[in-house]
Amino acid sequence: MKINSLDNMGIIPRPTYAVIDMKRFGSNIDIARNLSKSDIIAVVKADAYGHGAKVLAKYAYEEKNIRNFAVATMIEGIELRKVLSSKDTKIVVLGYVSDSFVKEALQASLTLPVFDYRYAEIISKAAKELDIEAHVALEIDTGMSRLGFSYEIQLLELLKQYKNIHVDFAISHLATSDCDNSYAHIQTERFDKFLEINKGYTFATSFLNSSGIANFENRWTFTRPGLFLYGYESTNVIKDLQPVMSLWSEIAHVKFLKKGESVGYGRTFFAPKDMIIGVIPIGYADGYRRSFSNKGYVLAGNIKCHVIGNVCMDMTMIDVTELGKNCIGQKVQIMGDDITASTLSRWADTIEYEILCGISDRVPRVYKYEEGYFEIF
Repeated sequence: MKINSLDNMGIIPRPTYAVIDMKRFGSNIDIARNLSKSDIIAVVKADAYGHGAKVLAKYAYEEKNIRNFAVATMIEGIELRKVLSSKDTKIVVLGYVSDSFVKEALQASLTLPVFDYRYAEIISKAAKELDIEAHVALEIDTGMSRLGFSYEIQLLELLKQYKNIHVDFAISHLATSDCDNSYAHIQTERFDKFLEINKGYTFATSFLNSSGIANFENRWTFTRPGLFLYGYESTNVIKDLQPVMSLWSEIAHVKFLKKGESVGYGRTFFAPKDMIIGVIPIGYADGYRRSFSNKGYVLAGNIKCHVIGNVCMDMTMIDVTELGKNCIGQKVQIMGDDITASTLSRWADTIEYEILCGISDRVPRVYKYEEGYFEIF
């Protein structure tokens, strides 16, 4: 559904919703490209970190000429292929695909990871049975100790035995780009050593992630920004990034609390004085974490309304004494320019990734376009 304004809240099926700013998303893509001095593989796994992979990938393809995308699972890749059907688009699966589903992944024209010889054999056999050429990305372990071949292995000669496998990319992943540059430098040297051992290669290379783009000079074919595209970067070096998602709700109910009365499950808050509390329809089932209880706040205009009591599954209670009793329907900012995902992550002692990915699919996404219209999903 397309609308011209968010003023009519009745159009949105829930008073709690997320706004995804497409202009900001496009600007973050431009920043990533400029810093990389190369093109990018746009990481849209986990439903584009909670932002909506299909919508954002389609926009990146049509408006920013992005032709390479990365997901974590086969299912994510198959869903993305529904909106990116062009043959000039590569969708790289970064995670493991079960042996029994490799054929299905190949039929969807997904680029599959190869991280050991057993798995290369599985892919080769499936491709032979389908009478197609399988496109793969070599995953090289330079220090993450996760998926990947050793960086010291001569792979090209060994892979020649698989006539129906075509290597599109060789990729590795930084373990400490946001906290320990010395180890990251060791990893870059190891990746370069792998490329030297396998000189004569024709595949593209990709190493730097979001914080890597911010802190290192790129000398490979592609970078792989993920969090960066959505407006965050863990070392906070890049100041021009803009958060793409904001989260909103409204005050649904108010009640008067007398001094000494308690609020919510477990009675973790007792009113220190007579006060007015508001109830907003958002809870931990929406991704508003229980760890925000008695710690976080929302904004009604420029007024901070502190969370009181335990966050419930579907509702959260806030102190609206300063707003007064006539605040039912008041719009409140849960996350945005003034309460960023970084702020929420500090309250929860976690990282921005977990906050963004945790916004559940029962929260409607409203996409704001440069042309001044909105699309609701």
